[in-house]
Amino acid sequence: MNFSKISAAILVAIAPVVAHAQLNQLLGVIHSVQNAVTQPAQGQPQQPGQDTAQDDQRLVVQAQAQQAGMQQQAQQQEQQNNAAYRAQMEQRAAAGRQQAQRMVADQDAKDIAAYKASQQRGQQEAQQQLDAARKMIGICPDLANAKYNRAEQFIRCRNRGMSEEQEMTYVGGFPLLAQAYLSSMVQDVYEDNVTEPGRGKAITDYYVACADRGTPCARPKW
Repeated sequence: MNFSKISAAILVAIAPVVAHAQLNQLLGVIHSVQNAVTQPAQGQPQQPGQDTAQDDQRLVVQAQAQQAGMQQQAQQQEQQNNAAYRAQMEQRAAAGRQQAQRMVADQDAKDIAAYKASQQRGQQEAQQQLDAARKMIGICPDLANAKYNRAEQFIRCRNRGMSEEQEMTYVGGFPLLAQAYLSSMVQDVYEDNVTEPGRGKAITDYYVACADRGTPCARPKW
C-alpha cells in the first residue's frame, strides 16, 4: 500500500478547516504512522510461503525417520524369525538323531538277542547231537576203538547190526567239515555192502586224501 498518496489526500481534504499549528502536528502523526506501518515488524510470524516449505521439510524428515524405523524393525523381526527357524530346525535335527539312535539301539538289542538265541540253539543242538553220538558208542563200542581206522569202525559196527541211520547219528557228533567225508564213508559201506573190515583202510585213505586237498570226492565203487 502507498502511504505517501494517502498522506497527501488527507492534507488536501483538511487544509481549508485547520490552522497552521494544527497542520504541523497532524503531519508528525501521519509520519509516525507511516513509519510504523512500512517498517518490517520484528518478531512477527514468517510469510505463508516460508511456513509451507518448512512444514514440507519437516514432513519429509519425519517420513524418512519413520521409514528408517520400519526398516530397522523389519530387519530385527527377520533376524528373530531366522533365529527361531534355525532353533526349530536344530531341535528337529536333534530329535531325529535321538530317534535314529534309539532305533539303532533297539535294532542292535534285537540283533544281539537274536544272535544269542541262535548261538544258544546251536549249542543246544550240538550238545544233543554229541549226546546222541555217545549213545551210538554205547551200542557199538568199536565206533570209538582207536585200533581201527574210520571206515573199518563203520564196517565192524555194520556187521554187528547197526543201521546206516544209527551210524549217521554217530557222525553227527563230529564238526561239520568232517561230517561230509565221514558220511560218505558210511554211505559207501552200506550201499556197496562192504563187510570185510580189511577194506576199510582203502576207503579211509581215499577220503582222508580228499579232505587234505579240501576238495569233494567222486564216489568210487568198492
